[in-house]
Amino acid sequence: MPRLTPLLLALAAFASAAELKVNRLFSDHAVLQAGESAVYGKARPGAKVTVTLGDVSAEAVAGTDGVFRTSLKGLKPTEQGAELVIASGDEKVVAQDVIVGEVWVGSGQSNMDWVVNATHDLKDAVSRPADAGIRMFTVARVPSAEPVEDVKGGAWTLADPKSIPGFSASAFYFGRELRANIKQPVGLIVSSIGGTRAEAWGPKGMYAADPEARDFDAREAAGIKARAENLKKLQERIAKEKDPKALAKMKQDAGRLGPVWSNGPHMNWNGMVHPWIGHSFRGVIWYQGESNAGAPEAYRWVLGSVIKSWHKAWGREFPFIIVQLPRFMARKPDAVEDGGWPRIRESMEWIADNVPGAMMSVNIDLGEEKDIHPKDKLPVGERLAAVALQRVYKAREVGEAPRVVRAERAGDAWKLTYDRPVAIRGEGKGFGLLKSDGQWAHAAAKADGKVVTVSAAGVTEPKEVRYAWANFPEVCVYSAGKDGLPAGPWRSSK
Repeated sequence: MPRLTPLLLALAAFASAAELKVNRLFSDHAVLQAGESAVYGKARPGAKVTVTLGDVSAEAVAGTDGVFRTSLKGLKPTEQGAELVIASGDEKVVAQDVIVGEVWVGSGQSNMDWVVNATHDLKDAVSRPADAGIRMFTVARVPSAEPVEDVKGGAWTLADPKSIPGFSASAFYFGRELRANIKQPVGLIVSSIGGTRAEAWGPKGMYAADPEARDFDAREAAGIKARAENLKKLQERIAKEKDPKALAKMKQDAGRLGPVWSNGPHMNWNGMVHPWIGHSFRGVIWYQGESNAGAPEAYRWVLGSVIKSWHKAWGREFPFIIVQLPRFMARKPDAVEDGGWPRIRESMEWIADNVPGAMMSVNIDLGEEKDIHPKDKLPVGERLAAVALQRVYKAREVGEAPRVVRAERAGDAWKLTYDRPVAIRGEGKGFGLLKSDGQWAHAAAKADGKVVTVSAAGVTEPKEVRYAWANFPEVCVYSAGKDGLPAGPWRSSK
């Protein structure tokens, strides 16, 4: 036994050294939020923890569960990296080259995932000099059936010609435009998975306060149970199957029916958001909705509940800027279309108007007919930044798209008044008028300052008017100023 004592002592020392842990977001090259930035992790219960960055420091005491949390206050933006030191007793965690600036989160589905390498503006993006003031952390795509404490992977990466092609394009172009205007470093935390519905990005119970979502939690639980039962039945069949080809196919199916999947209710929240609840950032940019377009009206309370639940988890309201979906699917020139995408765009506008902190950028002139992943991500990012610069930073007068503030029928025409002067491009196409026989007719428009007059040959006393109301609409209304922002879809009867 005496011979084992040194070994036991060494093992005890190793266990003790592993007691101090910090979230992976506090690693080399991290960007901390200017002003005040939370720092958190785990230490020995009751232990004192000291956090230092340059001449700013803070202290905390780990709770009975070992969790500690404190805040570095008075942080000023800096391009110069410094050591972030978290110490407790003889233990120490040091993150190198940590800077301070504006931190934003990018989340959603595949169009937030979509990388710079697959955009029209790749060549320009990689031709520019490296910029250590733009850094991105991509959260590992690991959903979970239950909330977890730390992200499973990821590292802060500096923007340079080699790394930029792999960056989320919407987030990168947003961050680059933001940095160019506010002259501060920008950190981007990207947490997204392709093909996911909004339901996967909020916590269990998030619909409790919404009467329209009655019994939704129960339906989700029933869906998870049914999936588990189907998996069990398939596994029983696998155990009896002798044919190699059939067996291989069954195993593939079983893999897809696992108890954890990226579109599972709340599973992306559990694995990819919950681990950094309380992390300090300025706001969120959100590019998602394609997977919810089949139930566009429900999206109001689904995404609305997601946003409210994020605010509740962080204990504060923060900007949540939605990318209103651009155009997609083939044109239908012989009909005035009324598909699901116009309605989910309308729901996004409703959320921006009715959910605290929510905002929206309009992209109705972008997109591709046959590709749900448009390559024109540069204007998407720049328009997100324009909204942030107007609404969050008060750095520009105009950033949001023109909006209709009044509509009235005038004889055989409709007059729409926008919130600022607009211009009609092209032939003024994109409008529709509802005739007395209940059929829609294509119409044209003319602009005079803030007022747009809509009419169509042979149409008298039209009942309703709408604009850009199609999956892939004609677009003609833009703000008259130098910003040239497109007006979004709109209809007189909702």
